[in-house]
Amino acid sequence: MNLPLAHELENIIVNEAISPLFQPIFNILEHKIHGFEALSRGPEHSPLHSPVPLFQTAAQQGRLSELETLCRRISLEQFKLRHFQGRLFINISPKALLDPSHPKGMTLQLLQQLGIAPSQVVIELSEQYPADDIDLLKACLHHYRNQGFMTAIDDLGAGYSGLRLWSELAPDYVKIDRHFIQQIDSTPVKQEFVRSIVELCQSLTCKVIAEGIETQAELAVLKQLGIVYCQGYLLGRPAPQPCHSMQAILVPHNNQALPRYSESAESLCSPGITVPPTLKLKQLSDTFMSQPALQAVVVAQDNVPQGIISRATLLELFSSPYGRALHENHAVSEVMDPQVLQIEANEPLSNVSQLLTSETANTVAQQFIILRRGKLLGIGHTKDLLQRITEHRIKMARHANPLTDLPGNVPIQEELKRLAIQQKPFYLAYFDLCHFKPYNDIYGFCRGDEVICEVAHLLLKYKSDHCFIGHVGGDDFVIISTSEQVIGHCQRILAEFEVRKKLFYSSEHWQAQQMLAEDRQGQACYHKLVSLCVGLLTPQHTNNSNEHRLSILSAKAKKQAKSARNGFCLLESPEDNLQVLIA
Repeated sequence: MNLPLAHELENIIVNEAISPLFQPIFNILEHKIHGFEALSRGPEHSPLHSPVPLFQTAAQQGRLSELETLCRRISLEQFKLRHFQGRLFINISPKALLDPSHPKGMTLQLLQQLGIAPSQVVIELSEQYPADDIDLLKACLHHYRNQGFMTAIDDLGAGYSGLRLWSELAPDYVKIDRHFIQQIDSTPVKQEFVRSIVELCQSLTCKVIAEGIETQAELAVLKQLGIVYCQGYLLGRPAPQPCHSMQAILVPHNNQALPRYSESAESLCSPGITVPPTLKLKQLSDTFMSQPALQAVVVAQDNVPQGIISRATLLELFSSPYGRALHENHAVSEVMDPQVLQIEANEPLSNVSQLLTSETANTVAQQFIILRRGKLLGIGHTKDLLQRITEHRIKMARHANPLTDLPGNVPIQEELKRLAIQQKPFYLAYFDLCHFKPYNDIYGFCRGDEVICEVAHLLLKYKSDHCFIGHVGGDDFVIISTSEQVIGHCQRILAEFEVRKKLFYSSEHWQAQQMLAEDRQGQACYHKLVSLCVGLLTPQHTNNSNEHRLSILSAKAKKQAKSARNGFCLLESPEDNLQVLIA
């Protein structure tokens, strides 16, 4: 037993000599504070100033629960006193939580005294420390949740049973261990891990927080992978008075859209073995011999690629009579391919395919080099590219509308999510056919399908890299565009449809400009001819709007478009947005 440390701990607890620090957690899409993690320090010149010796000593002395309770109370009091916004993340170790002497109901009572809602507090459980009784731990956390608290698992991936805790505790947040965040911009394996966690959390309605971010490159990759909530020294260090806004340098000033991770060259990246240009071919041959699966190496100097040399090239060189004796002492730079295709990581797969099969290429290369800002990231293999493109086409075909072959609801939602992740302002146009049911009733579904296909044809004229066309279903279509030109495009589409629709009517109906058919109540009455309308949302409405809000706004815009004489409604003012949300 370390008596000096035990005595120091006693003084700290008795005198409540704990200094609370707060580290900000930001929503990097909205560039807003999401909350703070509460951290505790001992007296400045004490051997127990740092958290590791402080809490280790408390655990050894059997006073961990007592210390954590003290730290929690001080943090909550300071959080309220300093009028911090957002949620407060409080660390609790399983060992303290399961301590029979751990006070029950004290946290809720303190919150009531301070006027803090339990939903504003997140109980953060670290999985670095094992808990012997998972069922008891679940019961404890469910007790907090039933009181209105939120829960989180910290350091996911660092501990002993993270996935089991995750699946059984069903937390509101998971925090990815900093090991998977450090140098994620240059580590494809870490990128795949984080991407998998993000996809899993999306299906479980669980929020992901990436912690330990220290570089802008790490932040950029995390944003591309779909991470929304971030924490680390780059964004803000723990402090008594932490920063409440993201640094201007971290807020993007351009709106250049990047492809989804799964549709970029980076998704094909595998770690590349590098050799210096002065390496002898004999030594390279030994490397290939010792690694039968290795197909190529990158020749690089200071992480800048100079070329590539494949196993097949070396074997061909050594297979000729006296080939090995003639060449084994030559440097790899003499026989490498300096013209190998080098591609930036964020290049779309479609562009990679075009570059590999361009007219200037005599043969399709088996490998290519992937860069990040001119530095080597890894190697891509053409066979993986072909497989990925095939999978993408199958996926698009699976989710395409069978009548028009346009992307259906799944690709539409993916496009909206992509633009939201990249904070790219966009317009959302919702097209609908008015008086379409009477037309179907009189002319039949086959003719009705022809009208729908005509609308699809008119919309496809404006498809581009900046303009996504989707078929929601039935007679509903959407255009998602990052260009203001979509306003004019929508108006031209309406005008073109008015000209084209004459082809779908008999001369009798066209001259009368009406048709006799049953309404939805089965009563015979005259109906107007079918027309096309569009409700258009501007970036004022789509910015930071979730799927539910976009659906409400689109329905309002479409309703106004149906009642407009020209079938066009541009929802512009923020007041429109407010009125919809209030309604």
